[in-house]
Amino acid sequence: MRSLPLIIATIVAGPALGQTGDFVSPDVVLEEFGVFCPDEAAGRVEAPDTERGFIDLIDGDPRVDFPTTVVPAELGLGFGLRFRLPDGQGVQMARVIIEHPPFGDPPLTVESYPTTVDGQYASVTQFDFDEPYEMQLGTWVMSIEILGQIVLRQTFQVVPPEQSPISTRLCDGPPMMS
Repeated sequence: MRSLPLIIATIVAGPALGQTGDFVSPDVVLEEFGVFCPDEAAGRVEAPDTERGFIDLIDGDPRVDFPTTVVPAELGLGFGLRFRLPDGQGVQMARVIIEHPPFGDPPLTVESYPTTVDGQYASVTQFDFDEPYEMQLGTWVMSIEILGQIVLRQTFQVVPPEQSPISTRLCDGPPMMS
């Protein structure tokens, strides 16, 4: 498991960030949002409404490594959301919608794909910078839609790497003292 120096986490998160999101409906629980350290894809699934035509699947239960809305444009880093339905809810189909500056051929500004969400286990959606052309600076918005309604929306700002203290070199830092 990765550990990060406490001082870096404090600088990035700021005082009492509070994972409230831009918009969170009572129909969903936002557990956390921010930047994820690099991870390996365990597989992929077709997603025709995305620029690459598929999404990567990640094993396990990834957690946000840096709770922030400011994302450095660095290969390997990802950013996104952990969310679930309120306790006691059954499984529902949802749609992840990602709005971003244009990239690809032809250039896209909106990508989406289906996912499931339930009240027992968190769902995670993240966008990883796998290719240099994906690292577009500016505003990125991740939304979750259930039954045709947006129930969660979070805005991120992708910035040049030198404008953020976050970097992949922090992802394998020394273990924190307990």
